[in-house]
Amino acid sequence: MDFTSKHSHSKHNHRHTPTRRELFPTRRELFPTRRELFPTRRELFPTRRELFQWFAAAGVAGLLGENLSAQANPRRVDVHHHFQPPVNGNAGLQWWTPEKSFEMMDKYGIAFAMMSNPGASAVAYDGTQKGNDAARRSNEFGANLTVKYPKRIGLFAALPMNDTDAALKEIEYSLDTLKADGFQIGSSTGDKWPGDPQYLPIFQEIHRRKASVFIHPYVNKCCKTLMPGIPESVVEYDFDSTRCITSMLYNGTLSACPDMKVIVNHSGAAVPMLAGRIKDRVPGAQTSNFGTPKTNSDGINAKIPKGVFYELRKLYYECAHAAYTFPLAAMMKLAPPTQYLFGTDYPAEPMESTVDHLPENGLSAEIQRAMNRENAERLYPRLKNL
Repeated sequence: MDFTSKHSHSKHNHRHTPTRRELFPTRRELFPTRRELFPTRRELFPTRRELFQWFAAAGVAGLLGENLSAQANPRRVDVHHHFQPPVNGNAGLQWWTPEKSFEMMDKYGIAFAMMSNPGASAVAYDGTQKGNDAARRSNEFGANLTVKYPKRIGLFAALPMNDTDAALKEIEYSLDTLKADGFQIGSSTGDKWPGDPQYLPIFQEIHRRKASVFIHPYVNKCCKTLMPGIPESVVEYDFDSTRCITSMLYNGTLSACPDMKVIVNHSGAAVPMLAGRIKDRVPGAQTSNFGTPKTNSDGINAKIPKGVFYELRKLYYECAHAAYTFPLAAMMKLAPPTQYLFGTDYPAEPMESTVDHLPENGLSAEIQRAMNRENAERLYPRLKNL
C-alpha cells in the first residue's frame, strides 16, 4: 500500500528561495559561548565518587578512601602545646594568646590541645614556698583557660617536685578542684632526675589516681652550656629526656607505678635508638664481657621484673618536632601503634616542623587515626564527647 500523500507531487516544480535566517547565521551560531569554550570545574575534575569508581576498577579504592578520610578532618589532639601566663612563662613567647593557638590549630586540623607551662619548672623546682606558689599560679591560670575554652583546651598541671608534701597537695587540688587532665614535669628537677627515690611518693599518688605525666625537657644543672656555642635545645633536651626515662626505669619507678601513664616528648627522644643498649646494661642483667655474668637477656632484675622492653613499650610517645622519618621509624619499631600521640610544641616550635613531615612516613590511615586522636581518647575519655 502506498501511503504517499496525493499532494506530494505537484504539477508545477516550485523552487525554494532561502530566507535571510538561512543565509546569515546568527552571532550565537558563529561564536561559541564562554560556557562552551571553558568547561566547568565539574567537567574537568571528577568527583570523589567518580574517583572511587575508577580506582575500584583498579582495585585500590579501599586504600585511597581510607587515607583521604584520615587526612580530610583529622580532629587531632595536641598533647605537647604550651600556654604562657603573665609570669613564670617563657620570656621569649609573651606574644602568645589563646587565639593565636586556635588560629594555628584550625589551620592544621587540631581540635583540642592539652596545654602545659614548662616555664614554671625553673621556679617551681626551687623547693621553697615561692616555688609552690609559682606552680599554683600557673595551674590556676591554665585552669581558667579550660573554663573559658572547654572544647579546645585541657590542662597538664605543674608540680613543685622538690617539696613532696606540696606536690601531693597540688595533685589533689589540680585533679579535684581544677579538673586537670594530667601533669607535666621536667625531665630533670634541677640537680636530680625523676627516678630518684625522693620522688617515688609523688609518682605513687599519680599512679593511685591513674593519671598521666607528660615529660618535658628541662636540662639538669650538670649539663647546661655543656658545649659552648651550641644551644641546649639542639641535642641536650632529648638526651636529658632519655636520662629521665632511664632513671625512672632503672630505679623501679615505672614498674612500681603501672597505672601512671607516661608520655615521652619528641617521639621518645633518644630512648627508641638506645633501647637495646639500655636493656643490655641493666644492673644484674648486663650482657657485656665486663662485670658479673649475665642472668638474662631481657633486662630483668628486681626493679624491672618484667624486663626493659615491656616497660618502654608501655610508654606513650608524642611526635612534636620529631616527625622526620628517622626518629619516627625508631619509635615505631619500639612501641606499638596504641602508644603514638600527636604533638607540636607550639608556640615554642612552629607547627609546620611537625605536620609538614608526617606525610613523609607513609603512615596507614589506621595509624594516622590512632596517632591523631584515638589513642588520646583512650587516655582521656572525656574527649570522645567533644
